[in-house]
Amino acid sequence: MIKIARMQSGEDVIADVKEIRESPESKQALGYEFADAFTAMIQRPTDSMFLTEETQEDSLEQLKDMKLEFFPWAPLASGRNIVSLFSVVSMSDPHENVLAGYEQVLEQYKNLQKPKDNAEIDYSQTPPADLLIGESDGAG
Repeated sequence: MIKIARMQSGEDVIADVKEIRESPESKQALGYEFADAFTAMIQRPTDSMFLTEETQEDSLEQLKDMKLEFFPWAPLASGRNIVSLFSVVSMSDPHENVLAGYEQVLEQYKNLQKPKDNAEIDYSQTPPADLLIGESDGAG
């Protein structure tokens, strides 16, 4: 199920979350697996970050100016993302607009990851024959 997890680090991670258990009969979760995980960050105009008496009254109006951005979570990892129970502070269902944005970003991300069938390697650019590659004697 798609969930938003607030991590101890303060990150909000949206992912397809599955509980990891010792066996199917076990009631106690050992951890979580996050699949297709993205960090969700709220971006808002700088002037709305500093509340004054005037801007405090308009704070509901400023919510319209906020934008949600998604970044791949653990982009350097490959394989499964296993998370300990203690790393997660809370978990909840995403708002429908957040879910729609996540699904759109996930689709775009997966399309970028697909190998291109028509990709060709250009071998026409070769290094000069006198170019030294590898170790040298250190003389410069």
